[in-house]
Amino acid sequence: MLRLPVRIDLIHLKPRRNPTMDKSNPYASPRSDVTRPAPTAVDSTSPFDPNGRFTRLSWLAWSLVLGFVGSVVVAALVVILGLLGLVAMPQPDAAPNAAVPIVGMIAMGIPYLIMAVLGVILTIRRFHDINASGWWCLMFIVPLANLIAFLVLLFKRGDDAANRFGPPRPTASWEQVVGIIYIVLIVLGFVGGIIAAITMPALVDYQAHGMH
Repeated sequence: MLRLPVRIDLIHLKPRRNPTMDKSNPYASPRSDVTRPAPTAVDSTSPFDPNGRFTRLSWLAWSLVLGFVGSVVVAALVVILGLLGLVAMPQPDAAPNAAVPIVGMIAMGIPYLIMAVLGVILTIRRFHDINASGWWCLMFIVPLANLIAFLVLLFKRGDDAANRFGPPRPTASWEQVVGIIYIVLIVLGFVGGIIAAITMPALVDYQAHGMH
């Protein structure tokens, strides 16, 4: 009986190692990368958590809300401090109370400080959305650099997938509406500033000639 030679190549039977497998055990199941969130994960952090992310419209919307609420709080403090001033000086010829201006300055400084801190947090989240460090917020204290940073945050699209600062945050419907309103206000303010810069010299010149 004729037998055919059978050759077993042990090299081809050697199991191939998967880079994701444990090197000590080539037959172990692949390990998942837990350093990055799942592709379907979303950012569920608080809007005032500096560890999260903000899209362009979310950043604009919360900035506008923060400015509006801050303005209301400051206006209310002005009224309250005005009433306290009237109470402290009931008579016209009474000497001014030196404590009232100091208390007023402190009371007025607190909301501005809170608004500044919250505004920085919102901006940090926006930088995180473009995969940039929050330390870039320091550009806003440098003249001209603050304008460049604002334009970058306004026009640069954030990462669609998760980056080193976490998964993306979906933009709520009301944030989209308020963010668009803020953009319209920015455009109107820019156009109004140009018109005022053009017409103001002519108006001043016209008034000067009218006085003569």
